[in-house]
Amino acid sequence: MIDNTPHKEEFKIVLVGPENSGKSALLNAIFGRYISNVSEVGGTTKRPVKKFWGKLKYGKSKKEPKIANISFVDLGGLYVGEKKSPIMVGKILEETYKEMEKADVIIHVVDGEKGLSKSFEKLHHLLKYRYQKPIIVVINKCDLLDNDKRDYLKNHIEDRLENKVIFTSTITYEGITNLIDTIIKFLKK
Repeated sequence: MIDNTPHKEEFKIVLVGPENSGKSALLNAIFGRYISNVSEVGGTTKRPVKKFWGKLKYGKSKKEPKIANISFVDLGGLYVGEKKSPIMVGKILEETYKEMEKADVIIHVVDGEKGLSKSFEKLHHLLKYRYQKPIIVVINKCDLLDNDKRDYLKNHIEDRLENKVIFTSTITYEGITNLIDTIIKFLKK
């Protein structure tokens, strides 16, 4: 007897980055509605904010489609510049690292105004090489950057992280569609 029930898998996509890099605003832009608190005050997101995004059919078989349940997790900022965030201690820090370990895809959010910090460069390589996590690098707040700054950031970050970058803005929605398309491509692999 042939089992016609579709296969179900869970995919978790986690957003990591420093405080005030725009992770929560980016999550809201992906969903197209308010999901996570956004504030000018660093450390607004403390505990992981988890939200179910939807189901995605993938694979080549039409008789036995695979269905992925996709969820996003917005993590609090681990660093303020090069210093560890004072909020990220104890159980909150433990939860944050557990979410990163369980992630299927990581969106590494870089604040376009501040650039790539050494702390996040180290974390990026740890996640990529030790934990074998696929990573999408996003340079957020690109609406605040001129062309020279964009070119510099793109070249510098792609060289340091050995990853292509996507420019995004949660104000103009630049790059949001490209980011969603990239996420879907990762999930279909």
